[in-house]
Amino acid sequence: MDEEIDKTLNGAGNFQHCHIDATNQIRLLRIQYDKVRNTISYGLEAFPIADLSRIQYKALSYTWGCAHILDDVREIWIDGQSFFVRRNLCEFLTAAAKRGHQGLIFIDAICICQVDDEERNRQVEHMARIFCNAHEVIAWLGFLDEAQLENVQALSHTKDRECTLWTPRQWRGFRYISYHAFWTRVWIVQEVLLAKKMTVWCGAFTFPLSLFAGSSSSQNLKTTFNSCGITATTANVTSRLISPAETIVNDRLRQVLRPIRDPLAEGTCVGTLEEMTANLIKPTMAVETYQARTPDLLYHVIRKFGKLECSDPRDKLYGFLGILNERSRERVVPDYTKDVRYALYQALRLGIEELYCEHSSVTQPFRNVHANGAYLGYYCDVRDAFNMDNDETMPILRQVLLELRFDIQLQDATTGLQWRRQIGWDDIESRSMWDFQAVVAFAKPRESKPQGASSRSNWFRSRSRHYKGWILEKPREAMRIDEM
Repeated sequence: MDEEIDKTLNGAGNFQHCHIDATNQIRLLRIQYDKVRNTISYGLEAFPIADLSRIQYKALSYTWGCAHILDDVREIWIDGQSFFVRRNLCEFLTAAAKRGHQGLIFIDAICICQVDDEERNRQVEHMARIFCNAHEVIAWLGFLDEAQLENVQALSHTKDRECTLWTPRQWRGFRYISYHAFWTRVWIVQEVLLAKKMTVWCGAFTFPLSLFAGSSSSQNLKTTFNSCGITATTANVTSRLISPAETIVNDRLRQVLRPIRDPLAEGTCVGTLEEMTANLIKPTMAVETYQARTPDLLYHVIRKFGKLECSDPRDKLYGFLGILNERSRERVVPDYTKDVRYALYQALRLGIEELYCEHSSVTQPFRNVHANGAYLGYYCDVRDAFNMDNDETMPILRQVLLELRFDIQLQDATTGLQWRRQIGWDDIESRSMWDFQAVVAFAKPRESKPQGASSRSNWFRSRSRHYKGWILEKPREAMRIDEM
């Protein structure tokens, strides 16, 4: 059974993408609607990546779906050539046609030559810029289940984002959309977090991304008086069950308090006692929500989103490159010509280096007691994210630790720690070295002789014997000198 029959058919049909330099150009799909003939035409055009900020285009965020049999794919025509797309993408193109959507749009399955691994490697590196510069990102959830039509329709009619006022039918519609399989995919994370503007399409209905975000509209500010008559503004937060959609959308949301009244005007206002009392009851601060642009470190991303799904396990690393900080992103070169073990090696090495560099030492790697166990914890997170067992991942971990010279650094750190303890310096922070030592010991082959702290202890004992012998021999040498 062919698991990617669309790629096979496009390769057999010798579909020719317009030529680009994959390092500094991308393709965009132009959708044109002919009102006279009532037809839609598709064409690919090349654009420099440096010009994306000046181009009006949209980007599509969607799930690919499976392509095992012929019924899973549909045929469209691009630049006069036959091209096969998967069912979910074809349904989006149909929905876009019904809405009269025209213009340029980025769709990875069409705009990137999926049978050219070298082009895929280069284009994956540009995903962040593509989605950051898009005028709008469309999140396509697919067509509705008939059983959910009335629920989603009721949700689309709500104009009040205060969820406490929703009807049971609207809640069922919200649950259907926010738990959709769309939100369980790896690539969705960076596409959502990098978008300037995102709208969610579910069949014929459109929803703003803010529907899934925790914002001031879900917080009811209330002014109360204590027994002494002093006012206090409190926020009544209505908690909702955290859905997969909310987990992603809220990841970078931050809230700040913003004054809504001028303190100077309040201090100089005059009026009757009733007016001034009524003015005191009014809230003075409002909660404002904004989206932070601070990039992430890989070991944070893997811990938060490593359990999300993808058709290619290598995307458990490459699918997150867009939201990593620049230094981490530059150290990962996507390579789809190599198997998943290489991607796991890249993820392990980068994450462990991030941990080591962030904490800057071995003996004092953590200033937060809750961070203990980070090295081993990260290894387990990566292993589970790539869905591999210890027999497959342990040799890779050993290779990473060997390249990073962790065993030598551990020996040096242990030596320094023992010296400090001998002279009475018992640094509490140095106790967190156990995690660094644990990951080295964990990755050590069982048949090899134990090293680390025990070997350094042996070294100290041998140095101590040598020193004592030198002390004992010293008087004898002095006696020989006197006799002469």
